[in-house]
Amino acid sequence: MISLANTEPYFGSKDRNEAWVAEAIWGHRLERQPFSALLLEFLGMAEGMFRQGKLLERSEPGENPTYAANRCLQLRNLLFNNPRMEEILRNAQGSDEDAWAVWLKLMKDGASLGDRIAADFSYLRTRFDTFSELVSVVRLLRRITADPGSERSWTMQFLFPIGPAALYEAIYEKGDGFEQTRRVFTRTGEIAYLMLSRASEALRTKIRDLLAPSFEPNTSRNRLVMSLISSAEPDRGEMKGGTYLPYKTHPAFDRLAEDVAAILSLNLPDQDSFQYLQPLFGFHLYLYGLETANAWLGNRGLPPITCEILAPRSDLVRKAAGESYNHNDGIGTLAVRKFLETTVFSDAQLQKTLADDSLDDLAKKEYLADHLVRTVSLKKSLEASDPRRLTEMVYSLSTQLYRKGTADGLTGLATGCGLVSRRGTNRYRYAPTDELLRALVFANVTSPIEESAFLRHLRSRYHIVIGPSEAKGDVLSYLFDETDFKKNRDRFGQHLVGMGLAQRMSDACTYVLNPMESFT
Repeated sequence: MISLANTEPYFGSKDRNEAWVAEAIWGHRLERQPFSALLLEFLGMAEGMFRQGKLLERSEPGENPTYAANRCLQLRNLLFNNPRMEEILRNAQGSDEDAWAVWLKLMKDGASLGDRIAADFSYLRTRFDTFSELVSVVRLLRRITADPGSERSWTMQFLFPIGPAALYEAIYEKGDGFEQTRRVFTRTGEIAYLMLSRASEALRTKIRDLLAPSFEPNTSRNRLVMSLISSAEPDRGEMKGGTYLPYKTHPAFDRLAEDVAAILSLNLPDQDSFQYLQPLFGFHLYLYGLETANAWLGNRGLPPITCEILAPRSDLVRKAAGESYNHNDGIGTLAVRKFLETTVFSDAQLQKTLADDSLDDLAKKEYLADHLVRTVSLKKSLEASDPRRLTEMVYSLSTQLYRKGTADGLTGLATGCGLVSRRGTNRYRYAPTDELLRALVFANVTSPIEESAFLRHLRSRYHIVIGPSEAKGDVLSYLFDETDFKKNRDRFGQHLVGMGLAQRMSDACTYVLNPMESFT
């Protein structure tokens, strides 16, 4: 999986990176973002590729898929930069003409649309019979704001994706115009898109056929959004790209694609499936991060993910779930070190130079510094007296950059998707939420399945460990207690029954059900 034959070098500039280490292992880039931004960024790229007729075309690591995302500046001003609309409606005391006049002047003076769109919202008078009707539509769309109550600026506020016009990129105001920013959409959603674009052709075709209707512009929901935009299509930003996924193939690609296809195949109305895709994207990106790190350490597959189904008090399952998380959290740091050892410091010419007794420490250090620039694009000048000290500093810097960037991003994905929690304690542990369990049931159950068989399936597919049978081979002996893991399994069944996802039968067996299968 991590062999040179399965990777291609990054196509773009590395000038903005202090060193190219975590990016070479996991891609450019996995980074913490508001969790709602993950799905929105993925859909924004998918919609942009759909408009080009390239939705989920096969991509390769050395390519640079580019797209133009929507900006929808009029829509965003109306929803998030228009605080006095309700006040104007009240003060007009039923005079529709007065309300329109006051509000249109206010927007002409205060709206921010850059130099390509005039601050003239009078087109709305031909679209809405009354000012009150316009206010009602704005009020309705504000109710589907992603992360309501957040203190982000109006250019960083987003909608639930009810249509392509509700998908737009993050921007910030600069002078009289706007520029793209990666502060909210950090490329993690684009990594998810690239993962799907490397899945098998059959899965890509299936997902393309199921996802494409969400990007059709003529649905009633999208027409509602477009009623607030003057042009026939949303305004768009510049072409963008630069996201990098190092591997041509990876077990995580098809695993993600299979679950996405399963959710979309439920044929839920409108965009209802998106609420189940969101936790699954975060979950699968986290698994990708774990499995990739594990591969760099010479291991196959995923490490065990021992999960506590929330218990009223601490027991060995909780301790095992915490230890499992801590162990997996440390794999990435070891992978960074292994990458440096195998791709940087094992170079034959480097070793020969460092062993040359005719060279002093300064010459060896300078050669090593040049080697680091060539291999990992090291930008920072590290003050070291000799090559050994410089080597130690590179290990330290690379680990620090990983912990601040990719590791923090993976933690954000794990907590955002509901796999990792601090509930009931001050330490992270694997404790899946009901929302994540529901998404996993919807993605994996097509007919009633006995609870023990479902638990075995979760272990074989995701290496999730819940019950005693699964824990016996994966949990360290001093953290394993059969009684505690039986209770954990029982809580799992009780949770599913309470959510309508399982049924206890007269023979004392519990069967896991997917109630959404009635839609197929």
